[in-house]
Amino acid sequence: MSSGAGQPRVFVHVGSPKTGTTFLQNVLWTQRDRAREQGLLLPLERFDDHYLATLDLRGLSGRPVHPIRAAGMWPRMVAEAVAHRGTSLISHELFAAATAEQAARGISDLQDGGAEVHVVLTARDLVRQLTAEWQEHVKHRSTKTLEQFVADVRGDAQRTSWFWQVQDFAGVLERWGSTLPRDHVHVITVPPAGTPADVLWRRFAVLLGLDPAAFDIDLPRSNTSLGLEQAELLRQVNDALGDRLPIPGPYPLVVKNVLAHRILETYPGTRLALAPGDAAFAAAESAAIADRLTGLEVDVIGDLAELSPAEPVPTEGDSGYATPAAEELLPQSVAAIADLLVVINSRRKASDLVAQAQAHPVRFALVQSARSHRSLQRLLGLYRRLRARG
Repeated sequence: MSSGAGQPRVFVHVGSPKTGTTFLQNVLWTQRDRAREQGLLLPLERFDDHYLATLDLRGLSGRPVHPIRAAGMWPRMVAEAVAHRGTSLISHELFAAATAEQAARGISDLQDGGAEVHVVLTARDLVRQLTAEWQEHVKHRSTKTLEQFVADVRGDAQRTSWFWQVQDFAGVLERWGSTLPRDHVHVITVPPAGTPADVLWRRFAVLLGLDPAAFDIDLPRSNTSLGLEQAELLRQVNDALGDRLPIPGPYPLVVKNVLAHRILETYPGTRLALAPGDAAFAAAESAAIADRLTGLEVDVIGDLAELSPAEPVPTEGDSGYATPAAEELLPQSVAAIADLLVVINSRRKASDLVAQAQAHPVRFALVQSARSHRSLQRLLGLYRRLRARG
């Protein structure tokens, strides 16, 4: 796939959430220089700038709860991408939430800068997406049970909820790709569970013109799934918090990043699963979306059949959702408290180091360096003796 001589080409990866986006973004941002060597630019300074660009494009950057830097981030993103005489990638899953008007403006801004624009969306079957989105909602302070969450999704006949806004893959591509040639609109299907991670990476990398084998994909995973017990524990913590630690506010930093990601994600737990009737609903909706994608005649990388998993066979007595009993959650709760205390202590030590560095920068630098250099240890001893004489 090539653009005109010297013409910038921009891929806008618009989501969807929970479709391997974090994995793909981590591979590229941790090896940004390697991507650049192969001709792919990741615009601006860091991945968080792409998140801020989604806020700006969606008209949210002026809100007090969002960083001041978000204002004007989309135009800055566009300017750097179109100035690059090669391929650029703009990637964040929250672009999926853009309205048709916002998406059209985003495409127009890039085209006005002379870019050949491509939209790419990663998509996964809704059987997995429903449980993934529920736990993501729990990580954002929701107190709904999985059963309540799925019931709300099923009852949303107008498809106006957040779930359908970002997980109706055909709808997302209708909004983002309506003005583009069909071969500039790409959907990459996420392969079934158990498939090696390099399959998704290869599909994505080849589209971008990268050599997949040149990148290390064996990276620490972030934003991994919670088990049933851990998700229920977090849900109950959300309920107990009441109005404390709001979101937007301190909740993401304290609860999501520390308790959920750093602690609970490391615990083993029961895999989340839908009740048979809900799984059948999700499978049917996935098949319907796959049919609509076929009708859109977009470029498919992978196989749309991967969006239509076989309907599960109900087992005897399997008629609903199990909620872990209090005695099952107690050991996890105690372990989480212990791990939180360790994190608090490590952060206290870090805070003490910062205070020392600010109060006595020269002495702090000398002490830290002396730990690994014998000659500096002698100098530190001399410094302390002189201080004592003074």
